[in-house]
Amino acid sequence: MKKYLLMLAAAAPLLVACGAGTVSESDVESKTKDQLEQSLGKVDKVDCPEDLEAEKDATMSCTATVEGTEIGIKLTVTKVDDGTAEWKIDLDDE
Repeated sequence: MKKYLLMLAAAAPLLVACGAGTVSESDVESKTKDQLEQSLGKVDKVDCPEDLEAEKDATMSCTATVEGTEIGIKLTVTKVDDGTAEWKIDLDDE
């Protein structure tokens, strides 16, 4: 599990266009999965419960499945500028 902690902490912020003050659930899952794969290699899937609020400091808990193991992740919006939200990925505090 330490391997995931170190690699997730190094994940770069994500950017995605948003409308109506949210980033769609499918966009959040897709962009988060893409970013995690840059650090972790093959990620089976990312599941998030809903759209992500495009508001600074908004958070959402999701799960990533890597090599059959579910990992809790926390997304935190770090910036919203000109219709684009940026968020970081961290391990859930469990």
